[in-house]
Amino acid sequence: MLFEPEEVRSEMGLGEVAYSSTPFKLLTMANEFEKAGVITYAVDLYAKILDKYPDTFEAVASKLALFLIASRYECEGKKELAISLIRKINIVK
Repeated sequence: MLFEPEEVRSEMGLGEVAYSSTPFKLLTMANEFEKAGVITYAVDLYAKILDKYPDTFEAVASKLALFLIASRYECEGKKELAISLIRKINIVK
């Protein structure tokens, strides 16, 4: 930690890891919900990331995850659900 920039040190507490930010935590939770098959919660978290943190890597990952879920819905014949997810991806503030 001797060579860490001052602005990084001031934003992080002792022992914290740089990737413990809120969007990262939300993305991790969304991924876990998706793996567990609780797609509704995963979609809600992905959408929250897009809404609250649009200019982050996690937003890009959320868009991809929503697109893949929409693609699965389309293959399953759930076209209305697929369309609603695609609309969430395309809404940008």
